[in-house]
Amino acid sequence: MPSLVTVRGAIPISQLGLILPHEHLFLDFRSPSHAEADATDVLRRLRPYLEEIRTQGVTALVECTPVGVGRNVEILRALSEAIDLPVVAATGSYRDDRVPVELRTLSREALTEWMVRELTEGIEDTGIRAGFIKLASTDSGLTPLEERLLRAAAHASRATGAAMASHTVAGAVALRQIAILEEEGADPRRFIWVHANNEPDPALHTEAARRGAYLEYDAIGAPGQSDQHYIDLIRRAADGGLARQVLLSQDAGWYDAGQPKAPIRGYGYLVQHFLPALRQAGFAEAEIRTLTVENPQRAFAR
Repeated sequence: MPSLVTVRGAIPISQLGLILPHEHLFLDFRSPSHAEADATDVLRRLRPYLEEIRTQGVTALVECTPVGVGRNVEILRALSEAIDLPVVAATGSYRDDRVPVELRTLSREALTEWMVRELTEGIEDTGIRAGFIKLASTDSGLTPLEERLLRAAAHASRATGAAMASHTVAGAVALRQIAILEEEGADPRRFIWVHANNEPDPALHTEAARRGAYLEYDAIGAPGQSDQHYIDLIRRAADGGLARQVLLSQDAGWYDAGQPKAPIRGYGYLVQHFLPALRQAGFAEAEIRTLTVENPQRAFAR
């Protein structure tokens, strides 16, 4: 039975509902060797925001912080246990300038082995399995290291069925990534183009989706972002018969270990404000369920 692999174990997809596919709970923009904080303080700061979405009907949250920007899966498990909210953690690494030194010289094969181990056995010595692969590209295009990580992810995805989600701003770069996955024999339907909302050319959205990728529109509710922009993106995809390949999230949060008193942007905007706006724009409940329940379940199921 398809399952969502969370920091507390696998959960059958049939037991889940609405999933937030791109949020952050904890990260650390200092050197990759940090990623430490007082778990009690992290819980104190994040509890009200996580309890809010539990009451809204959110059944799981995908935490998109990989190696290189402060991944700490033990803190994620502590949060998940305290709030009783399933949380999905990532393997993989962020863009070139944040890749830890111990990964930079590894071969494609060694990187694949590392990802598969984290997806199937556990991360480091925690026993906590990653639920998907997080990647990134430099805005101007893939560096050789980012391409090697992507090719490794393609093989890890083939071996495990895990989704690959890439922080990619430009549509041309996303299409190049899809082509590389095809070269390596990976299924583009396991690829999520993160931050697709930043690409202004609708033709690139359409091409990526028609080749199988998910389009993730994930800054909903962020400062400077209009609901209408996202409604237009979703409408265009739906009119093109591509609504089953759209994911919605907020890229919100987070507790920053380097700035523990920094403001936190909560995770409740999507359900409280944006989904009512979709209904007002004429989207039916079945369409909204496809966007918020069925699509993320299918995207992240293994």
